[in-house]
Amino acid sequence: MGDIAARLAREAEQHGRPSPVLDHFAPQEPLTDEQAHTVMQTHRACERWLCPRKAAAWNALVAAGRIVPRPSNGSM
Repeated sequence: MGDIAARLAREAEQHGRPSPVLDHFAPQEPLTDEQAHTVMQTHRACERWLCPRKAAAWNALVAAGRIVPRPSNGSM
């Protein structure tokens, strides 16, 4: 069954859609840096504001200093 789920996830991503087989719910426990990194990779087709799992991963990586978000006014 894992091969089918992986294929469905790849096909959805190729068409710019979130995977129908990935868990998009917010995690019950805080993510480790490695878990957050993996979530960001597997949910790359998801919009952060629409996918609670990707949002949790983003927030974990920002808190760890591994992602530095751009200022909202666009200046660096």
